[in-house]
Amino acid sequence: MVTVVGSHDGDTPVVAVLSDASDFHREPGSSIMTELLSWASLICKHSGISTTALLLSAVDTDSLIAGVRRAATNLGAVYLAHINPARADAARVALADTVTVITDRQAQAVALVAATLRVLVGEGVALSAGRMVIVGGDRNPMVATLAVAAGIGEIDSWGRDDAHNFPLRTLNRRVAVIDLLGCVGPEPGDGAGSVRGHDEPARVISVDRMMTAVAASQLLAAAGTAGAALSVAEFLACAQLLAQIDHVDLTAPARPDAASLRIPSVSDFPPGTSSALSGGVVEGVFAGVTDVGPDDE
Repeated sequence: MVTVVGSHDGDTPVVAVLSDASDFHREPGSSIMTELLSWASLICKHSGISTTALLLSAVDTDSLIAGVRRAATNLGAVYLAHINPARADAARVALADTVTVITDRQAQAVALVAATLRVLVGEGVALSAGRMVIVGGDRNPMVATLAVAAGIGEIDSWGRDDAHNFPLRTLNRRVAVIDLLGCVGPEPGDGAGSVRGHDEPARVISVDRMMTAVAASQLLAAAGTAGAALSVAEFLACAQLLAQIDHVDLTAPARPDAASLRIPSVSDFPPGTSSALSGGVVEGVFAGVTDVGPDDE
């Protein structure tokens, strides 16, 4: 069931997928609201939690925090997506006393480490003897944090600046390679600065949208139970659980038909967020609000 805030049956969404689009890279035929609706549908499907998609107009961290704080009055948790990582992390810390905040980078890290654990177990390698390299580790430092917490023996982080002195092919004798740059492949590179190696690593693990959505669902469900910010141990527990799941329905639910949704009116928004709503995007004001609830089946 898909509805717009103001037309639902009164149930308040527990989770909000929220963005200011500061880290949204648009592809042909896509839009930020379509993307948020897709994530809301995925999280709802895999967690059973009613989920809303919110688009904020925030020009900086302070306005983002203020907007989330206003929206969080009746929310159990917020999932920040497509927001500048530094801004999202600052908002997460600042809002710790207001609402539980999970970021897309955190969910991504859980999914990637879960996949790594599955590879190590599948190869019969003890965690303490595991060897992995994180390509582009600076893009998501939490991947290394969780890998260390998991007890993986050897963890290397590789970036493009390392290409000249340490070609990626010199690190290919690892059980697992997490690729955050999308640059690992079997084809030879075109020079000393190339990030491609001559030999493909044993197992290359890339960012997977569906598994990240499952990880996000686990984290949001855990956050709802804990009622507070999750610890590294709880993030690791989610990764370990996800690593043990043999079969997950990763088919994406049907996206809501945007054409069937009406434009929200001033009365649709929580008090304090609707005063400047005038059909356009205004700083600190919601540009769109949509709820996604569990199917009635």
